[in-house]
This record gives sequence, structure tokens and C-alpha cells, in this order.
Amino acid sequence: MNYLLQRIRDAGGKIGMRVRHSKVISTDGSSLQSRICLALIILSVLIVIDVSRAEWSSSATQNLPLCTAENEQRFPVLIADGQGGAIVAWSDARHANRDIFAQRVSATGDMHWNENGIPICDLPSSQSWPLIASDTMGGAILVWGDTRHGNQDSYAQRIDANGNKLWDSEGVPVCTHPTLQDDLNAIADEKGGVIVVWEDWRNGNQDIYAQRIDSTGKPLWEANGVPVYSGDGDQYDPVLIADGEGGAIFAWWDISTPDWNIFAQRLSAEGKPLWNSVDSAEGTPIPVCVATGNQGAPVAVSDEKGGVFFVWSDYRNDPNFYTSAQLYAQHITAKGDALWEKDGIPVCELRVNQQQPDCIPDGSGGFIVAWWDERDVFADIYAQRINANGNALWHDENSQFQKDGIPVCTEAGVQRLPQLVPTDEAGAIVYWLDYREDFADSTEDAIYAQRLDADGKPLWEINGIPVCSAPKAQITPRAVAVSLNAAIV
Repeated sequence: MNYLLQRIRDAGGKIGMRVRHSKVISTDGSSLQSRICLALIILSVLIVIDVSRAEWSSSATQNLPLCTAENEQRFPVLIADGQGGAIVAWSDARHANRDIFAQRVSATGDMHWNENGIPICDLPSSQSWPLIASDTMGGAILVWGDTRHGNQDSYAQRIDANGNKLWDSEGVPVCTHPTLQDDLNAIADEKGGVIVVWEDWRNGNQDIYAQRIDSTGKPLWEANGVPVYSGDGDQYDPVLIADGEGGAIFAWWDISTPDWNIFAQRLSAEGKPLWNSVDSAEGTPIPVCVATGNQGAPVAVSDEKGGVFFVWSDYRNDPNFYTSAQLYAQHITAKGDALWEKDGIPVCELRVNQQQPDCIPDGSGGFIVAWWDERDVFADIYAQRINANGNALWHDENSQFQKDGIPVCTEAGVQRLPQLVPTDEAGAIVYWLDYREDFADSTEDAIYAQRLDADGKPLWEINGIPVCSAPKAQITPRAVAVSLNAAIV
């Protein structure tokens, strides 16, 4: 298995970088560049050079290695570096145990730091599942799970644009409570620091806790974190977005009720709860969806006005148990008021299995969402744009289900894990894992991409263009916008 970054340009000069085998795509979606990777797990990168200076093969089976160290490299994450390139971090087993390494890649594909990356934390214990956020100064803040004390804790480190560590050389603790911390998530606080959220077992059940670390590595909230919610039962899969004021909006799914439901809370820059459920104690989270049936796996995206859109998997219409979900959405203001129907509106009204939504703001007060669904038996990729009032803006005029999303890829085989990168014209680049060549005894997964305009019209080849179709497995693609006209995948 190989991890790479790829850069994709759209018709306005946009680029996308991705993780794993990759290739470069020109303004019309044609391939510009690629380079082959070795068979062991290698973190690799492909960066686009200007179309007029393309120097790489057009083969989708090649790539430029980012890391070819011994053993395997996994779970890459990346952010834009503010100069058209990216900072990438990953979990690295070159020393037998897992460590955190990072590399900075320029817009032309040059490596800024040491060959095979620099160690962020390489203690004898295990460090894994890295997260990355911008420090707003051209560097990055990295967060990871760490077993240096035996149980799983969480630590963080800040590096500058030259790869220098700015905090304690072994990282600063986010939470070192003697119980388990799991399922970390992190975002930039937009003030030079980071906000981290996780699942926490200190109270005997699984609760949600969070911590804010400032630009100097100092924890701003209570030691070992403040409770986002510590009620009865277990809470899972916390997600968060910055609120623009140094705090964050959180959501999770909760199994303390007869059905599994979605709840949300906003914490201030000081870590204080700002939302309250009606007729409940102060700091009680607000219900996003408490419909009959189960709901889970929320995704959050900013409405760019201090509020948030939530999208989740919803089983209210599932006659069985967790066999067929629909996607629902809700719009909540900065004050915690729900603007759409109670328990949300359907993103797609077809009663077929819809999963793995990914969302981005559309730049006009709404959002774009992509997912896979099984309306044609095998999973295909669909997308929809929804405005601030909850109206679906994209219609498939060639289908009897015109308001149930537009097809991004309906090629043979299975397509999964769609993800989105915004473009500068209220459109998006969609990329996904693709198994169109997976037949008989051969398992061939690839990564494909498509660009959609503001009306949901595909601008590249129908069913997408191959970003990577190298032999064997491609996994965990990730992308980040590096300008209004470019993204790195």
C-alpha cells in the first residue's frame, strides 16, 4: 500500500492534493504527472507543476514518493502551508513502534524538510492517529494518541514552516488522565491555537471532553479537559467546527436514550457551555435529532455566519436494525436555534442506503454534500447542494428522482468514501475510492475525481478521471484547498 499526495487543477487553475498513489491533472482534467511508488507502505506525494511546465508522465499508475523509510507509513493528514504547498503528517513504523513524522511539500513538488520526513514524536512508546491543524503562521499543530504512560493519552506539538518544534521537544499533554481517551478530533481555533475533542472514560462511561491549547502550548481550559457532555450512557464520534470566536461547536451521537440520537453543544473561548436545551439544566446539550429510530455519524460544516449545518445517517425509516440509512440535515444558529424542521430534513428522500457523507460550505451560505448510496444496487457517488433555507439546488433532469442528488459516478463496481474540496465558484472537486476494475479474483481499487460547477454539472469526463489507478490498494485519500483555485489531494 502506498500513500501519496496529488495535485488537481480545475478549469480556473485549481489543484488538488491527495494521499497515496497519485497523478497530476490539468485544467481540463487530463493527466499531467505521476510517479511510481514501491510496494511496501510508503507515503508518497505528487504535486502539480504549472500546466505550461508539466514535466511528468501522464500515467495514473505512478507517483513521487514522500517517504520510503522501512516498514509502513499510514494515516496521512495534511493542511495547506499558505504558499501553494502542504504540510503532511503520518503514523510511521520505521522504528518498529509507531511514531509521528511530517514533511512539507512545495507547490512544485520539492521536499522542504529531511528526506523521509522529520520526527514529531519518536519516543519508545506508540504514537498514532495524527491530526493536523494550521497555526495561521505557515506552520502546523499536530495532535496524536500516545501510550508513553501505558494507557492512551493525547499530546500535541507545534512546528514552524521550517519544521522546527516550537513546544516541548516531546510534545505537550492535551489529556493524561489515567483512563482511556479515544477517537480524537481537532481543529484550529482560528487564534493560533487548537481545540481537541475526544471520547473519555474517566466517569465509568464514555463521555465527550475537550481542551484548547494556545499558540505557546499552554492549555487554556481545565487540566485534562472540560466536559462537552458527561451525562448518562455513552456518547460517540465527536465532531467540531470553530465558532470564529475562539470556541467551537460540537456534535456527537448519544445512546443514553432509548434510540441513538444526535446532540450538540457550543463551548466559549473559555470552555464554558453556551447552549441549553429547553426546560433543562444549564449547559444541557441541544437535540439535533431525537426522531424515532437511530441516528449516528454526524458531520459538521460551518454556515459561515457563526452557525452550523449538521448531516447524519438516520435510520428512522429502516424497518430493520442498521441496514439502511437516509441522510438528514439541520441548520443551527450561533445561539443554538434550529432553523429547519424538527429532527431535520432529508438530504435525499429515496429510501435506499446512503452513507459516508462529506460536506463543505458552498460560499453562499449553504453547503455541498457528497455520499454513496445503493439506489442502483452497487454503491455509487451522489452529491447535492442545499441553501441556507434547506432547499435542494441541484436536480438530475435525466432521472425520475430529480431532487435526490446528482450522479457524480455511477460506473460499474462499487464507489466509496467520497470527499470534497471547494472551488471558487460555489462548486467542488469530489474524489473517492473506486472499485470499477474489481472483478473475479482481482481486487483493484483506485482513486477517481470529478469537478462540479455551481449548478452541479460535471466539468470533467463522465464518471470521473483516474487520480491513481496503480496496482494493489489505494486507501485514505485526503485533500486540502491551497488557494481559491487549487487543492492538494
